[in-house]
This record gives sequence, structure tokens and C-alpha cells, in this order.
Amino acid sequence: MTPEDSHEPVPKCHHDGDTAHALFAAVAQIALALRESQDSIAEIGSLFARQAQLLAAARNAASTQPDSSLAQVQCDVFKGIQQLQFYDRLEQHLSHIQDYLIAVANELDSFKPQSHSQGFWDALHAKFRKRLISDEQRGLLDLFVTPETPARVSAQASRDDYSPPGSLELF
Repeated sequence: MTPEDSHEPVPKCHHDGDTAHALFAAVAQIALALRESQDSIAEIGSLFARQAQLLAAARNAASTQPDSSLAQVQCDVFKGIQQLQFYDRLEQHLSHIQDYLIAVANELDSFKPQSHSQGFWDALHAKFRKRLISDEQRGLLDLFVTPETPARVSAQASRDDYSPPGSLELF
């Protein structure tokens, strides 16, 4: 008789439950960090929008005598706005991580036969890998989920960079 044939609860290793709770705690911390940063990012965005409007008005008023410093300031404001895309990428990346960790925690907190469990993990890793938005993110995931990897590595460890910090990969 297999555990799934029995009507009795299947005993689980207490570490699985502890691990699930730790993962849920990490997910909650990610959500809190994102929520706490939203007001600041919105304020920075509003500041840049106001500056862009003021610069456009000043440029229109000075159209009879072009000012190169005004053009440079306007260019810098637009570059600043473009650089704020980092937050969108960060939020997107952390949201994918949250979804992944929730699925991991739910799996650890349930019982499934090994054959079903391996299929779940393979599908979960593939789904997460597909949602990642850069080669560097996918490469880092592969370091951790590839069974041939002999030891776990840190995200802080030196590795080949697929893209320099702050660069944008269009998707």
C-alpha cells in the first residue's frame, strides 16, 4: 500500500514545513521591499516629469536664442527618465522570484510521489527560466538548478557577465 492509497496523513519531514515557512517569509519580505519603494519611485518619476515639462516650456520661451546648456539639461532629464527603467525590471524580476518561491514552498508543504515531484520541479524551473528577462538571470538560475553543479554558489560569486550592470536588454 502506498502513502497515497492510505487515508492516514502522510508524515512529512519537519524540515520541509520549516523550509516552506522560510520561503513564505522571504516572499513576504520581497513584497514589503517592493511596496515600500513604490512611493519613492513614483515621486522620482513625478519629479522628472515636472522637470521635463519645465524644460520644454523654457526651451519654447528661449526658441529665439538657443541655449546649449538648456539642451544638455533636457538631455540629462530624458536620460534620467530612461534610467528609471531599472525599477521596472527589478520589480518584474522580483515578482517572478516571488511566484517561483511560492510554488516551491507549496510543493515542499505537500506530499507527492517522487515521479510526480520531479516532473513538477522540471516544469517549475522551465517556467521560471522562461519568465526571466536577461541571459544573466537565466545563467544564474542554471547554476543553481543544474544537477551537474557540484556545489551551490552565491549570487555574489564571480561569474561571466552576460550584460554589464545597468545595461538594458530589450525583450
